[in-house]
Amino acid sequence: MKQHLNLGNSYTVEDSTKLANDLSKITIKDSYRLITLDIKDLYVNIPIQETLQIDKSQLLKHNDRTFTDQRCSLLEAILNQNYFTYQNQIYRPTKGVAMGSPISGLIAEILLQSLERTHIKPLLDTKRIILYTRYIDDILIIYDAAQINLDTITRYANSINSNLELNPTQENNNRVNFLDLSIIRNSPHLEIDIFRKSTTTDTTINYLSNHPQEHKLAAYRFLINRMHNLPLNKNRREQEWQTILQIAKNNHFPIALIHNLKHRMTQERKQPPSPSHTQPTQPTKNEKWATFTVSSPQIRKVTNLPKKNRNKNSLQMQ
Repeated sequence: MKQHLNLGNSYTVEDSTKLANDLSKITIKDSYRLITLDIKDLYVNIPIQETLQIDKSQLLKHNDRTFTDQRCSLLEAILNQNYFTYQNQIYRPTKGVAMGSPISGLIAEILLQSLERTHIKPLLDTKRIILYTRYIDDILIIYDAAQINLDTITRYANSINSNLELNPTQENNNRVNFLDLSIIRNSPHLEIDIFRKSTTTDTTINYLSNHPQEHKLAAYRFLINRMHNLPLNKNRREQEWQTILQIAKNNHFPIALIHNLKHRMTQERKQPPSPSHTQPTQPTKNEKWATFTVSSPQIRKVTNLPKKNRNKNSLQMQ
């Protein structure tokens, strides 16, 4: 359905790394301020009929009426199957979409992008708001405090649609937290740091657990990759590296293993894999291969299994 709607995604965040790199290029005046807005209980407050009308209008821009009517009828039937039970009673809400449904995210985007086109774009054109970007129900705004204040922005945001309530969080010590980023206002630029919630734990798959090595290292690949890709200054990058090493230590990883992983990843960044490494090996005639990972205390015992039998099947151990 998304391919027929042609949603613009003009204000949506692709990922935090791209956002961080984009923010680091913005020139900040002394009068600029940062705020975040959170849409309270987004999915359960989406007005279904209003969203269906928006969906129909969008579909008609790029499709004929017959196709549009069929799609809208199917969508309405799906959204109306939003039942739940409470104390042995069956209920169907008059608004909202089911949390966890594959279509809920798309329905939310249809509504929010329509509201952004009609209400946010004109505000951006006035230059009172310098930047507006959103990830699902979290919004980041940079505004010029010389032209507009936080209360005005909050009142305006909450007047856009009576079904949606937005809760603001203003900057503290010139910084706000958005996704996994801490965004610091240090005129004339924005600086980036990594944000971890107070509830974050250092738990990863323990090194002593019975898991494949690549599974154990997956979390550290992510942390190291994020450290490399975000525009952190030297001190913050070193601080993040020490945090990664401490997390590894808390989960009984040999520190040398994490250092080696960082070194390999650094080399991979300098030398992208050649096309031959990215293409899967094609099996020759009469050969069929299956790749799987096996891990157990007895794993080395199976390395002595014969590689061939009378059916000419083979087991490849790595």
